[in-house]
Order: sequence, then C-alpha cells, then structure tokens
Amino acid sequence: MYDSRTRRRAAALALPLLLTALAACQSGGQDAKPTAATPSPTPTPVFSVRLDDQLTAASRATTAAGSAAFTWTLTYGSAKGTAVERVTGVQDYAKDTARAERVVEIPRGFPGDAARELGGEPVGSRKPRTFAVSGNQVSYRTADGDWLRYSSAASGDIVDLMDGALQRAGDAAPYGRTLAEVVSVADATRPPVKGADGSRTYQVDVPVTYATAALPQALDISQDSARQAPGPVRTTVVLDKDGRLVRATADYAPALKLLHDEHRLKGVTSLRADYALSGHGKTPVPPLPAGAKVQDAEKALTDLHKVRPGGCASLDTGLGDLGLVRVVPCGARADLRVFGQVTFKKSLQGDPDGVAVREGQDRCEAAYGSVPHAWIADGRPAGRFTTYGQGTTSSAYTGPDVDVEGVYTCFVEIP
Repeated sequence: MYDSRTRRRAAALALPLLLTALAACQSGGQDAKPTAATPSPTPTPVFSVRLDDQLTAASRATTAAGSAAFTWTLTYGSAKGTAVERVTGVQDYAKDTARAERVVEIPRGFPGDAARELGGEPVGSRKPRTFAVSGNQVSYRTADGDWLRYSSAASGDIVDLMDGALQRAGDAAPYGRTLAEVVSVADATRPPVKGADGSRTYQVDVPVTYATAALPQALDISQDSARQAPGPVRTTVVLDKDGRLVRATADYAPALKLLHDEHRLKGVTSLRADYALSGHGKTPVPPLPAGAKVQDAEKALTDLHKVRPGGCASLDTGLGDLGLVRVVPCGARADLRVFGQVTFKKSLQGDPDGVAVREGQDRCEAAYGSVPHAWIADGRPAGRFTTYGQGTTSSAYTGPDVDVEGVYTCFVEIP
C-alpha cells in the first residue's frame, strides 16, 4: 500500500505484490476454464425450485440465454467527492467471450492513497480502457492500438503479476469480478417481491466471504479477515419474468470497514456496486479487428524490479498496478523513469513493522542525490520520487533477532 510518510524530496510508496494462486486456471498448463453452457431451447426453471436455490438457477437461466450486454459500476464515496469505476460491454456465455470498456473517474480532492488503489488513473481521467476476454485469455488494447494478450498459462514467475488483467476472466460470466459471481452462490431466505411484469426482486444478505468475489483484485480481503466482518453485504437481485438476471446492487459497508482496519481505501466513506444486464440472447461479441497486432504479454512486459536504472517504462498495460511495465524509450510514451534498484537484508531486535519501507525509502533517497541529473530532471512533481516494492520479515523461535529483507525500485513519474 502507499506509505503516508513524507521525507525530504520524497514521496514513498510501498505496494506488496499480490500473489494470488491461479492453480485452478492452470491445470495441466492449459487455458482451461469451465465451458459455458450452450443456450437452451427451453426455459431453465427458476421460480419453481426451492427458494434457496432460485438465484443459482437464475444464473443458469442467464447463461442459457446465450449473451447479454452489461454495465458494472463501483462507486466510492468520500467527503471530497465520489470516484466511479464503470465497465460497459457485451458477453457471450456460450462462446465464453466478452468485450468491455473500463473507465475510472476520480474527482479532484479525492483521497490520494485510495485513488492509487483504484488503479492509478490520473485525477479527472476518463480515458476508456478496452479488454477482450476469451476463456482464460484476456487481451488489452494499448494506446497505440496494439493488443497485449494475458494468459493464465504464463510461466509461474510472472503469472501472479498478471492478476490485474486475468481477473477480468470470470467464472459465473465471461467478464469477471462482478456481482454475477456473487448472485451465482447467494441463497435467498426471504420470498421475492413479484412485479406487475412478472419480475422478481430479492433482498439477500451475503456473507463478506462470498461477496468480495466482485471486488477488484487490489481490494482482496483474506478469508480470515472476512469472517470478522461486522455484518453481511446487503444485496438486491432483480430477475425478469423468465428468471434471468437483469440487475443486482450491493452495499459493501461491512467490507469497507475491514479494508479500513487494514489501512486501505482511507478516506472512502461508502462503497456500492451495481450490475445491470440487458439484451439477453441478442448481443453478439465482436472479434478482435482483422489484422490487429497481438503481443504475448509475458514477452512484451518486464518486472519493474528488472528495469535498469536510467531506463523508462510505460504503465499502459491494462494491469492497473506497477508489477509489470512496458520498457520504452524515454520520451512521450514513458510514464516513469527508474533511477535505482535496491535490495537489503538486515537483522534487528524489537518491532520490525515498517522497517522495510523506511529502509527502502532511505536508500532511494540516497540514490536520488547521486544519480545523473538527466535521470530525474523530468520527474513531476519536481524534486519528488516514488519507492515501489515489498519487504518481508522472519524470525527464529530462539532469540530476539528478526531478519528484514526488502526489494525496492526508485523512480520519478513523467507526466
């Protein structure tokens, strides 16, 4: 996470890498994913099954429709304005494909650390980011029109850094990390309200352990923490007369409380989700444009910690984090310039909390004062740098010593 400490000429950042096991996606080394059902010529029973099975049946009925257009919205409220992440797209359940555009709108004054956790979009930015999903492959269109293709079959030392893109491949629907994942496992306990058009509206209390399947990877909450939630996530689910999902909304206040306990989304006062579907069975997914240049992300991207000092990189990767970057010539396409790579291991006694972050920051500050001026001259804000990395601690059962290790990259941001 971003460290709030400030130092002379320093803006420090410590982002632990999210190492999420993708074993289920890599079984046999193939891009294997449960195949979506072929559209059924007969309606899938929904309202005639047991109440606690109706939402699971609704997910099957939605899949059986074959396709749908969708809008997925996450709204982050704060005292200084509301940030919105909105994804609009189409998905084909039978072919397990999707095409979507994602836009993140962050108002001026929105809490800075929280803004970075939403994907690092510039304040006021409304630039759409385009993704194409095919099974467990996710492609991202770069600003120059080329596509980066992420695969869950990438090598083990890099696939964990691709989570920001691979999370967009879902299980309950082709496009992932939405309330579709939550509805598919939710159990209704109260009878729905029937509308004049035959629709049904359910009020469901979903445990945080299941509800977080819709939140972005960067906001993952451990199962142990989720079990300590102050209450369930209040969710409203609307089905049409045929039992197909048309809307779901959720208030993530209990999950936000847990994130605050972990010093995440600081300054965010509300977190709500909205998922809407339309055009069931009438919404084709366009293929990638004919002749489109597609690059293997594993070959095209570089671990930020392996960028040589003096080198520049682009964050136009679709990942929303700094783990992997595109090494580019220093100039208009560059977002940052690396001026140092530091590693360390030290032993100490007492509480090691925060030691790695401070050590990484101190070493980057020392490097900042000694590198060639050209490496930092274009950095903005002037005179400031950022530190990215992670630290680990280990100790033996005997003795008070604690070993602290860290790997950090020092860079300046280029506007």
